[in-house]
Amino acid sequence: MILNRKFILEGALQQKFAVDFSYSESLQQKGVIIFCHGFKGFKDWGCWQMVADYFVENGFAFLKFNFSHNGMGLEDSVEFTDLDKFATNTLGKEMEDLKSVEQFIVTELPAILPVINTDKIFIIGHSKGGVSALLYCTQYDTKIQKVCTWASPFDFHRSWNSKFIDKWRADGVQYIKNARTNQMMPLDLSVLMDLETNKEKYSLINAGQSLQIPYLIIQGTDDQAVKMEEFNLLKKHFSKAKSHVIAEANHVFGGSHPCLGSDLPEQTKELVSVTKDFFL
Repeated sequence: MILNRKFILEGALQQKFAVDFSYSESLQQKGVIIFCHGFKGFKDWGCWQMVADYFVENGFAFLKFNFSHNGMGLEDSVEFTDLDKFATNTLGKEMEDLKSVEQFIVTELPAILPVINTDKIFIIGHSKGGVSALLYCTQYDTKIQKVCTWASPFDFHRSWNSKFIDKWRADGVQYIKNARTNQMMPLDLSVLMDLETNKEKYSLINAGQSLQIPYLIIQGTDDQAVKMEEFNLLKKHFSKAKSHVIAEANHVFGGSHPCLGSDLPEQTKELVSVTKDFFL
């Protein structure tokens, strides 16, 4: 039987964020998986709960959450209601949120749910969440034992060309369209300044030289958001990593929002099966 608990944690700048924790008490406990959503993503997108259920059915506990500055409120929602926070989100803030998540697992969860195996912690990052996960695993004192990225870019800011940046500086804000909601989502100039200040800190070239734990890179061949070139750069700079390519898979591995059907898409089934085997 799959059980669910909801929590509210405090992350970057003391901002609160929502957490879903899925688990079972009846199976051998294989550890806790932390799931990081991507840019313009959120914990309740599409089939992410079905993905959580899959891992629980295979003996893992699964924690998914909204980054504190992803634009979502504390209630379960599929709408971006706090664009002021979205406008100031940074990779540094996402790493601070991950620190709060890991501290919760290590220091609080054992007393709340002693049945859970918190001695083994793994992390999955989808898209931009993969960048945050890799940076966190190389810059923080962490107990995470393995990391897996799904459709992660090598450089999240690669598409921000000089014309885009010049207008950003001139206007003090830039906008990214959300194709799902048609919202024009703001990016404050402070985000650009943070990127420029922390260029070396946010470099996955540097992270590739310092990552000490096993890493699995998974990519779809038909991903229009993150091209195969990004995957190849990850393989080049994380030379010890394992990798897996899913033929004809797009950026969300066949998923959609809202989720269609009661079964995971075939490409997502391959995605979670390969990831599960890596974590075992």
